[in-house]
Amino acid sequence: MHVRVFYNFPSDWCMAFSCHFKVKFLLYTRANSLSPEIVTNNTLSIQASNFSSTRKTKFIIHGYTDKHGPWMIKMAQAIIERVKSQ
Repeated sequence: MHVRVFYNFPSDWCMAFSCHFKVKFLLYTRANSLSPEIVTNNTLSIQASNFSSTRKTKFIIHGYTDKHGPWMIKMAQAIIERVKSQ
């Protein structure tokens, strides 16, 4: 598995962006619907997680100035219940 967060941008821009903003993803699955796994733009991080490339994946984006909050957990749980996603 090869992972790229921003594959359309120059690699030097990607490196600066990733380091500066510390991009991370919170992975909610049926196995961990209350407590997310933190996944970074690192292949080993994804391989060690409950992520499955054979299942549908949905992204909840909180915005630039917001942060992870209770509403995201509720939304992730609703998506997991409604759709056969992660």
